[in-house]
Amino acid sequence: MRETTLQKRRSRHERKEELLTKASAPLVEIDWRLLHWLLRYPLQRADDLLVGVARWASRATVYRHLQGLEVSALVESVVPATPGTGKRLYHVSNLGLHVLARHLQRPARELAGQWQAGEAGLLRRLARLPVLLVIQDIVNGLVTGAAEAMSNQGRRPQLVRWTWQRDVVHRFQYREQALRMFVDGAMALCIRAPQGDGTLLDRWYGLFLLCTELDDERVMRLRLERLLCWRESPERWSSYQHMLPVLILATSLRQREHWQHAVETSALKLRLDPLRGALTCLPAPESEREDPWRLAWHALSTDHPCHLRDLLRPVPPATFLPSLGTEEGEEERGPRSLSPSNASPSSRSTERSAHLLVGNLASRVMSVTRDDVEEREVIALLGLRLTPFHWRMLRLLLAHPLLSDEEVARVLGLQRRSVRCGLYALHTLGCLEPLATPAGRRWHLCGRGLHLMAAASHLHLRTLAVESDKEAASETSGMGQRGERWLVEHIQHTAGVYGFFATLAQAARQQPEQELCWWETGVVCERRYQVREQWHNLRPDAQACYRVGAKQFRFWLEWDRGTMNGRDLLLKFASYAHYVASREWAREDTRLPGLFCVAPDIAQERRVQRVAQTRLTSTPELLVWMTTEVLLHAYGPLAPIWLRGLSQRSQAARPDASLRQALSEAMQGKTGTCSVTAVAAG
Repeated sequence: MRETTLQKRRSRHERKEELLTKASAPLVEIDWRLLHWLLRYPLQRADDLLVGVARWASRATVYRHLQGLEVSALVESVVPATPGTGKRLYHVSNLGLHVLARHLQRPARELAGQWQAGEAGLLRRLARLPVLLVIQDIVNGLVTGAAEAMSNQGRRPQLVRWTWQRDVVHRFQYREQALRMFVDGAMALCIRAPQGDGTLLDRWYGLFLLCTELDDERVMRLRLERLLCWRESPERWSSYQHMLPVLILATSLRQREHWQHAVETSALKLRLDPLRGALTCLPAPESEREDPWRLAWHALSTDHPCHLRDLLRPVPPATFLPSLGTEEGEEERGPRSLSPSNASPSSRSTERSAHLLVGNLASRVMSVTRDDVEEREVIALLGLRLTPFHWRMLRLLLAHPLLSDEEVARVLGLQRRSVRCGLYALHTLGCLEPLATPAGRRWHLCGRGLHLMAAASHLHLRTLAVESDKEAASETSGMGQRGERWLVEHIQHTAGVYGFFATLAQAARQQPEQELCWWETGVVCERRYQVREQWHNLRPDAQACYRVGAKQFRFWLEWDRGTMNGRDLLLKFASYAHYVASREWAREDTRLPGLFCVAPDIAQERRVQRVAQTRLTSTPELLVWMTTEVLLHAYGPLAPIWLRGLSQRSQAARPDASLRQALSEAMQGKTGTCSVTAVAAG
């Protein structure tokens, strides 16, 4: 019986050996290079592969051989709905992984583990596609434009070698603590430049890349602090002067401000010099790709404009992290440069028989709602299933939980019917759940949605969520978003603030050259600052930025539901007076923000006005406007319903006192107790 079993196993191994030999027989050098590139960088577009093997093959050759590899089942592809691509993403199949392992004479499991090309590594990257594709575009631009950008005195250098790595995690020791550093990408370039005496000199340059879809300054500070700690760690003492510059890619102007503030606060907290690097705001996804060498970069330490070339300094190859593989030079010598393994034939046969990669993503993504699919796999496959519209709604509800259908439609500027279709699609996929409240039905991210957003940003779930009071029926159902409980307990206040900005965003679109640029609520708009060794807090209900023409104006919002007595109002306006006097606001903008107060009725409005005049007399530069909920709901935020809170001449709003004119007045610097005057449009 034992001999029969051994014969069956031997026969099965022989058939698999025959299959691998047959699959690898027609492959040529460019095929092996493409397979090796996809092994190291799964989920690549054809254009990305062209950049990787441009030295050895033309565009037509790459497309032809890539199609042949897919026909031979050595490579698989999938078309995602991810932002930034409508093109196929390619990865090595399970057969291709074993064929490549046989060619390199290394165990397939060892290769999959080294490059995270197995099933777990592939699924981990799917939820990260929105960020990874942005990083990939920047890397492609840096590689293709390196020779021209690094030209010096008419001498054009040559890019002879380059390598990069996505989602770099590095563990280190700092002050007897075990810490972990994370960057979205790390890159190394070897430039061969002609010298004046006719010789050639190879120099290595490197950089780190940071990018996130979230406007969460806590995440930004954490990543920057870990980079600062790694820079000061003992393992870098021998190459301390060769710290690589950090390039930060912001997806919006507001996120750029958050990154810049995080750079300053992280260095101040650790009492270290800021990181060397640059920050830029990426163009809109629908716009044409721009050369990253020509983007508007600003230095991290000074926020002054700079050129990317000036940041790059030659460093020894030993400076780079070992995972980059700069010593091996795989891109230069090709896939055969990997050293053969000493594994025995029997162990290699065992590895070949293992099913290390399931693949078949195109069909699996359609069955994501089935009950028999594991939760980890569902969250990963959602990265392929979700459209840019879905991602936009998820980010909006993550920033502002408990929005209603109508408010989401107004904020995004879309038809309510379209928004409902998107919300119900996300609800069907298990990312969102409706919540019945006294203020109507509201939407919030459930456990799966929080897991997805955490995986997309390479964060631990605890960063975004906490345990809810409900008993967890599954792995994800017992999680709730941070701060959501308070919003539910004060749902009428939450609905009032959300309704104000939803209406303002909709009204701004109907005006020429006007826009609600951004708005923030909760802990994001709170400010904690220190004056004379004493800490103070400013907690507005919301903060926003409104644009009129080419000028922008920031303002705070206080939504009073009549629950605050005179003492509470005195403390509220005293915090504003102290914040204005401390000039902490100048860290964010050169103009002092205005203050808009909404009261439930006229009696409360006058009470708020009296307290404001009492507490804010020492800060006449702070512009304050007030109105009531009744007028706001009846006429809208841009109607002439606003009263100057510090005005001593009039207790009623003038006919021409609209929010639009108040913003224009503020941007022109008009202060004092005068009423709001009409300002020409634009």
